[in-house]
Amino acid sequence: MSEEKKEKTKTVTIRGIDSEIYDKFVEMANSMGMSVGELMNTAMKQLLALLTIAKEKSGEVGKTAGETLSKIISTPKEFLKEFVEGVKDFDVISGIEVLEVSRSDLEQATKPIVFVNIKKLVFKDDVDTQLFDNKVKSIKFVDYIIIPRNLPRLLVAKKSMFVKKIIYMDEYEEKSK
Repeated sequence: MSEEKKEKTKTVTIRGIDSEIYDKFVEMANSMGMSVGELMNTAMKQLLALLTIAKEKSGEVGKTAGETLSKIISTPKEFLKEFVEGVKDFDVISGIEVLEVSRSDLEQATKPIVFVNIKKLVFKDDVDTQLFDNKVKSIKFVDYIIIPRNLPRLLVAKKSMFVKKIIYMDEYEEKSK
């Protein structure tokens, strides 16, 4: 494990875990070739993404997030049905290592887009401020967003949550040399 990863990890004791569920979780982690910690991080990251999207859809912060989490825990099928209904207003693009998005891509989108759980998200030079603002609903859990100089960094930041770095394309290319 790298030093950077070690600094970001934490030993945690969680009380009240159902032993059957935990055993199934451990079994699933093993079958996927992951540690329990890796799978737990992935599961928590996905749950956080789901909750932030649901919260964004509802527009309320605290109360709705609590109600949403309660629904997930008590009635997963009902929650998922409600969630699917809620995301009809926008498209979710998720779980991609590297994604390059052009003006044409955004223009062809029929709904605003939520980008979630992407390592590197690149907006091409032809994406302008108005198109970005109209078509990008939000960006969540993205390591790097690379943007052209014509796209204001603060506009991108305003639509972002849990993003490690927003960098201009020319700066990124310089660092890559």
